[in-house]
Amino acid sequence: MLGRFGILSISLGVVMMTATSGSTTQFVGLGLWWFGVLLLVHSLLGGGRTASFLWASGIAAAVVVYVTGWATMVTEGAGRLVVAALSVLLVVPTLVRSTRPSRRTAAPRHTADGRLRAALACWEVARNQLAAGQPLRAGLTYQDGINHILTCVSLTRLAEERTTASPRPDDLVPVYHAMGAMGREGIPVMEQVNATTPVRFHARMTLAAAHLADPAEGKPELIKDALAADADSSPRPDLNGDGPLSAEARIAGAAEARSLLARLMVERPGLRWEAEPPWLIGSGGPLPFARERKRFRQAVLPSCAGLTPDEEMRQLAQESVLMYTELCQAVPGYESNRDEAKDILAAIRA
Repeated sequence: MLGRFGILSISLGVVMMTATSGSTTQFVGLGLWWFGVLLLVHSLLGGGRTASFLWASGIAAAVVVYVTGWATMVTEGAGRLVVAALSVLLVVPTLVRSTRPSRRTAAPRHTADGRLRAALACWEVARNQLAAGQPLRAGLTYQDGINHILTCVSLTRLAEERTTASPRPDDLVPVYHAMGAMGREGIPVMEQVNATTPVRFHARMTLAAAHLADPAEGKPELIKDALAADADSSPRPDLNGDGPLSAEARIAGAAEARSLLARLMVERPGLRWEAEPPWLIGSGGPLPFARERKRFRQAVLPSCAGLTPDEEMRQLAQESVLMYTELCQAVPGYESNRDEAKDILAAIRA
């Protein structure tokens, strides 16, 4: 709403400055334009102390410009070009944001629960956009959703660090699994629109999330025990809405994340796949969102530490094959996934 009023105020101000000749009318137009600029910046920044400082600074700047006579310079000649350029720089991002309904949510985003709800809302919107034949918007919305989930993780871990209670990593298992599932679903959409940088970043983020949710920790020899232990444990919710979250689904997700990254490395050798600096998944303490996302984008499995990209993709494909093979022995239905992982491994060895 602020953005719409801002665009309207800027438009009226520009018209009054360019279509009229009286200095008083032009000054009024300049005031309307500046008011619209502040509204747009406010809409981009959000509320809080930052917005209060923005308005105080904006009003002070307006007074200084009027008293010193700079207002006359702004409404004439090159000043109008500056006004026009600044208007475009502010209006275009606002219009782009307005075409991304996934960012609109009633959830309180400053809380972990609010971020999680926002992520699930993004997931639903992205699927609807994809079904409506809008892959570009769907790809952007998947990215929004993944960022919301990672923010939820960051807020939760930081909150636990500030309390006297011991951290409870199991509480985040459904969240990590949801993040991995959203990534595995969204990356092919990003591929479809050739968004190479998001594909590269989100493939590693997906790998990290899926590995952190995996009860077998990527070790085939632990899969049978993990499946057996799952039968005796309390069911966790699947945030994807598919019922209780099973160890089987989490292990399969981790295997798929490995084969996905390996396939991308094979099919897109021109991309920069080195993780620099590499982050060993699971290492280090909690971080604020921006730093957490930075290290998730450089995630490397402990089993791949120190490997070159060629060695890493071979290791990823091999682990995926072994994990799917072990799953097939315990649970039928993953034969096609195993065969696909074998094809990727064969392509790497060729």
